[in-house]
Amino acid sequence: MGCAAVAIAAQLVVLGAVGWATANPRAVIDHWTVARFTPSGEVQSLADRAGMSEQGRFVFYASRPAVLSDRDFADSCTNDEPGIGVLGCFTRPEGRIYLFPIASPELEGLQAVVAAHEMLHAVWDRMADDERAALAEPLEEAFAALGPDHELVERIALYEESDPQSRIPELYAILGSEVPTLPAVLEAHYAGWFSERDAVTTLYASSTSVFRELDARLASLQEEIATLGARIEAERTTFAATSEQLAADIDDFNTRADTPGAFDTVDAFDAERAEILARQAALEEARTALNAAIDDYNALLVELEDLNGEAAALNRAINVVPEPLPTEDAG
Repeated sequence: MGCAAVAIAAQLVVLGAVGWATANPRAVIDHWTVARFTPSGEVQSLADRAGMSEQGRFVFYASRPAVLSDRDFADSCTNDEPGIGVLGCFTRPEGRIYLFPIASPELEGLQAVVAAHEMLHAVWDRMADDERAALAEPLEEAFAALGPDHELVERIALYEESDPQSRIPELYAILGSEVPTLPAVLEAHYAGWFSERDAVTTLYASSTSVFRELDARLASLQEEIATLGARIEAERTTFAATSEQLAADIDDFNTRADTPGAFDTVDAFDAERAEILARQAALEEARTALNAAIDDYNALLVELEDLNGEAAALNRAINVVPEPLPTEDAG
C-alpha cells in the first residue's frame, strides 16, 4: 500500500507539472532558454551594476542579451531619426535584447541603465493584461508628478509620435530605470525586478550629468562669445570714428602749424600739440585693447570648437545621428 501511495502521488505531481506547463508556455520557454544561455562577463556585469534581482536577471537572461557591434546593432535596432540615439531594443517576436556598444568612459554606466530599461520591456511583454492595466494609473501619476518641464515630457511625446501605443510601456521602462523616487505601489512592484533600484537610477543621474554639464558649458561659452563680440563691434566702431576724427584734427593742426600766425603763442602751439599726442597715445591704447579682445574672442572660438568636438564625440558614443546641415539653394 505504501508503494502504491507513492506511485499515485508521483503521478499527480507529473500531471500537475504538465498542466502548469500547458498554462504557462512562456515561462517554460524562459526556463529552457536561461538553462541553456551562458551570459558573457560583460552581460553579467551589466546585470550586477543595474542592481537587478534574481527575478530581473532571469528575465534579462531569458531575453538572451547581447552587446553588438555598431553595424550589427544598426541591423537589429533601427533608428532613422536625426538627433535621437537608440542604445538598446527589445525585439519581437524573438524577444531578444540588443545593446549598443557605448565606448565612452564618461558614459560607461549608461549601458547598465539601458540594460535595465530593456529588461523592463521584457517584463512588460510577459505581463497579463490585468497586470498592465493595474500599473497604468500609478505610472501616469508618477509621470505627472515630475512636472511639465521635466525632460521626460519631450521624450514621451517623441515615443508617442512614433507609436501612439508606446506611452505606458515606455513610462514603465523609463520610470523604473531612471527616476529615483516613485509612489509606493510602483516601488513595491519594481522591487521584484531590482534588489537595488537606486543603483541603476544613480548610474542614470551620473551619466546624464555629463551632458547637462557640457550643455551648461556650451551655453555659457556661447553667451560669453556673443557678449564679447558685441563689445568688440562697439569698440571697433568707436575706434574707427575716433581715428578718423584724430586724423582730421592732425591734418588741421599741421596745416595751421605751417601757417604763420595761426597760433597766438608758442604755449598755445605746444598745448594743442600735446593734446594731439595724448589722443594718439590713447588711441594706440584702445587699438591694443581692441586687438587683445579680438585675440580673446578667437581663443573662445577655439574653445567652442573643442567643446563642440567633445559634444560630437559624446553623441557618437550614444549612437546619435547628426542633424543634417541646411543646404543652400543653388537656384
